Amino acid sequence: MTGAAITTCKLLLFGRCVRAVLLSVGVQFLLLTVFLLLVNFQLLHPLNWIMGSLRLVCSFYTWFACIPLLGAIVFYGMALSHQHLAERRYCPTRYRWLLHNGPRKLLFLLAHAVVGYLTAWLYTGYLHSDYRHFIYKSYGQDFVNSYHIFLLGMGLCAGGYYFASEYIQEEISIDFDFAEQSRPEKLRELLYATLLKAPISSVMPTICYTLVFWLFGSFLRHRLSILLHVDTDDRLLGIIDVISNGRLLFYAWLLGAQIVSNMHLMRCFYATMLSERLPMVVGRNRASVPSEQELTIVAGLGVFNVHVVQCLAANFLFQEAQRNTSSVRTEIFQLTEPGNHPANWRALCDQCVSIVGGFTDELNDSMRQIPLDQPIHSDASTALLAEKMLLRQYNQLHGIRPVVSPTYMDAPNREWDAKGTDSIRHVPNWCERTSSKLEKSMQQLLHRIPGIVYFFYEPEGAKTEFLIENALPVIWLTQALAHICVASIKEDSYGVVQDDLPTIIKALHRLKCDLDRLANGMPNLRTNSNNFNHLRYAVRRSLYNICTSFYKYLGDLSSTGEELRQLQTFVYQG
Repeated sequence: MTGAAITTCKLLLFGRCVRAVLLSVGVQFLLLTVFLLLVNFQLLHPLNWIMGSLRLVCSFYTWFACIPLLGAIVFYGMALSHQHLAERRYCPTRYRWLLHNGPRKLLFLLAHAVVGYLTAWLYTGYLHSDYRHFIYKSYGQDFVNSYHIFLLGMGLCAGGYYFASEYIQEEISIDFDFAEQSRPEKLRELLYATLLKAPISSVMPTICYTLVFWLFGSFLRHRLSILLHVDTDDRLLGIIDVISNGRLLFYAWLLGAQIVSNMHLMRCFYATMLSERLPMVVGRNRASVPSEQELTIVAGLGVFNVHVVQCLAANFLFQEAQRNTSSVRTEIFQLTEPGNHPANWRALCDQCVSIVGGFTDELNDSMRQIPLDQPIHSDASTALLAEKMLLRQYNQLHGIRPVVSPTYMDAPNREWDAKGTDSIRHVPNWCERTSSKLEKSMQQLLHRIPGIVYFFYEPEGAKTEFLIENALPVIWLTQALAHICVASIKEDSYGVVQDDLPTIIKALHRLKCDLDRLANGMPNLRTNSNNFNHLRYAVRRSLYNICTSFYKYLGDLSSTGEELRQLQTFVYQG
């Protein structure tokens, strides 16, 4: 990918992140208005209730007090942008995952805590005087306000709870809508859904924080009183004092709902902005100015270090390929000047086949580390093999491990076969036997130490699951290639697609065979992973559409007789 294309992608994504930050800043005043309307509710004086709340939102104190929170929102937006645009790198062990993602996760956790604390600090300034101040004076002495400490801690707890439930392990994902909607419609539906869901989603953090404050609240108040040289009040000494204070619990629940809904809205703002279609072209116009921001589909697909850009390019190609009439598809089939060569199709086909082929190779390499298939002997009957396969699938489905590891059983045979080329069998001496025993003893000792295997060993099938979870561009590219190939029957007047049909069919068939073998060898992946099912069915559907459209020419498009037989069987079975 050229430097100009990378710069174009960065500018486009930076503009969208800035718009998401502006939306996040604007929604703070909306949430503050909702909070004031709920806190200052007056049934008998509705006009004074509404006007008083709006007057507080528009006051100079509110705008001045919102400056720290707005600064925290910008910091949160920068951290969230880094989460979206960071490279998705595979970490084989949990130790490597901590080294790569640990600092970024800690920074993001700090952003959640700062936003939660400043939101609680700002909102408590509009509550009753008993909850407003950190230190209050009574009978000539200064006391630490337990109510205020409880609400500030609720802000920290709500921020940490949202981080733990959404970001602590999983990477940030962007959901692309199947039905195209305008941006105002998406934002309106998002706002309504979030405000309706927030009261229920804040119940659990409120309950958890109440229990934590009952256990450690006295210790925290005592340490703060020593630090600030003030006395501690006798409120909220036990769990009964906390539960019986209905107003305090209502404020805590309301603060939790505001903070959780605020963070959810900011996350969805970024997802909405980044999932909008990028202005892409099939081929760069020769007459265009070099400074113009033109991003080609091939260049977008080549951005492997930014997952969002590759997904947007694949989604753009898929959306245009499945339309009834598409100018993009027409431009793909055209010949370019000078020379009348199919440069657009050639570049696009090579990029798509390269991505699908690279994904298939990585998936095949990762599957070799998983005991999917046992060696098949020629003298075994079909019924016995089927029974063994069903027994192995049953054991894997219910987590039953074999008494003897298959790799351990096959290791001696492989060792003697490797040494069988020599006519004289090598017998290890006492030194080699002693060293091998010591090595095995050390390995067993390391496996018994708690945490060694968990942090420093690669889990079985982790690479495969990582590839499946990040296979969204492959899902769209396979379907886009199928739609383009099928549409070429009527629209490709120059026949630019025909030369690459065997390569496309072979790439899809290879991926289909590997996915079928993975589905038969790992039933848990097929039942628990939606991405795997989407990928498998997308590849099967794409291959089926191509084979049925070019069924008369499968003999010419298939390289081997075995591949032709499998494709014909696949078409017959549907």
